[in-house]
Amino acid sequence: MVCKGEDELLSPESAEAIRELLLPLATVITPNLFESGVLSGIGKISTLDDMKEAAAVIQRQGAKTVVIKGGKALGGDKAVDLFYDGAEYTVFETDKIEPAYNHGAGCTFAAAITAGLATGLSTREAVAKAKDFVTAAIRAGYAFNNYVGPVFHGGYRLNR
Repeated sequence: MVCKGEDELLSPESAEAIRELLLPLATVITPNLFESGVLSGIGKISTLDDMKEAAAVIQRQGAKTVVIKGGKALGGDKAVDLFYDGAEYTVFETDKIEPAYNHGAGCTFAAAITAGLATGLSTREAVAKAKDFVTAAIRAGYAFNNYVGPVFHGGYRLNR
């Protein structure tokens, strides 16, 4: 829905279609803070409590599990992601990584969750393993230019 920041890539009608047509089909949805604010109708999300409120709204719209990617966007020294399955909230935290070469981190996180589910992990286990994977990929990321750099998917294997 957005790419790097808060520049909308979808029209309001497209966001509504996601809410009505795609969320009820989703096993897991992984919106960032801005996307969570749009999907939930809450608007700006800036605290863990805001994340919990948005996750509950999105889950009630039909997604079985909501994983809100707070990442480095929340204040403080932790990268925070929130898991909610309709019954229980789980907070996944790691230290923020500076400099963060994190281009592709959100897509990598979603793909790693999918891989975990495909291997038979529970949703919570798949998210936990994906958080470890993407954190290692960010830690091993590299500068592409003076402004951005991609994650390195081999980072997880480097730390094993």
